[in-house]
Amino acid sequence: MEWVDLKQLDTLIQQIKVLGACVEEIGISGEGRSIYGVTVGDEQATRTVVIVAGLHAAEVIAPLTAISILQTLVGQPPSTVRFCVVPMADPDFVSRNASELPANVTLQALLNLNHQRDLEGHFTTDTYPECVAIRQWLEHFNRIDAYFSLHSAHCISPGLFFYVGSTSNSDWVSQVASQVATTTPDWILLLSQDPTGLSKNALYSGFFELEIPKRENLNVSNPGSSLAFVTHRFQPQYVGASEMPLAVCPALVEASLTEIDQCNRDFKQTGRTSYLFKEIHLDTQLCIMESWVWSVTEHVAAAT
Repeated sequence: MEWVDLKQLDTLIQQIKVLGACVEEIGISGEGRSIYGVTVGDEQATRTVVIVAGLHAAEVIAPLTAISILQTLVGQPPSTVRFCVVPMADPDFVSRNASELPANVTLQALLNLNHQRDLEGHFTTDTYPECVAIRQWLEHFNRIDAYFSLHSAHCISPGLFFYVGSTSNSDWVSQVASQVATTTPDWILLLSQDPTGLSKNALYSGFFELEIPKRENLNVSNPGSSLAFVTHRFQPQYVGASEMPLAVCPALVEASLTEIDQCNRDFKQTGRTSYLFKEIHLDTQLCIMESWVWSVTEHVAAAT
């Protein structure tokens, strides 16, 4: 998997279909592109894992992770767990970002992808036809045991972290955090506090609790995320969102969000910053993200 694969996501999805996945057109984007739902695994499986990628289109690790997971699954279809995946929630803006990538993709090029709208933050509303289509697809399911929304954090970040829905199974969260820590290279810091300030509760290193708002508090002026929608509709045992950075900068660990943002702006504009940082290779990003998903899946499969 390479960054330039973003330019051929539809082709990769069709290749997965040829290998045996069920690929459905679950909706049409605002500009007329197909939104796909991909299912791998026995339709009679008693457990369901759902992954949605690309709700923030500039966070391009998300669709590549979804495709990589599907490529693995079609080679070894699970027997007791059914995977249902939306590889590209916002095909219009993902396509715009992909078209701007040079043949030799650099960190600066990735940082300057700016075609993005907040489908995650407006998931429970009818603001975007993409959200409506995905919600309608999900509503056909009888159950969802685990749900993943794939995202990336500040591109140059103090470290790596994940959000976990407050209703998630605490035993699963503990064991998943341990597995991810084992998979993550030592030089990539699993953060002890949320640099965005969104979560005040660190469950484990790199894992922060995300409070799920009550259903009655969600409305047009206070829309809910995909995590809130799935939690209220299905009560899964695990709900989470990844925040995978493109590079880590230990010097930013104690920095304010404003300072982190300034570091990223400087690098976008000049390709330089006064802070020392280290890029995370795409293969490493994929390995960590997939380890997170597979670890949760083990618990889904073993649940009684």
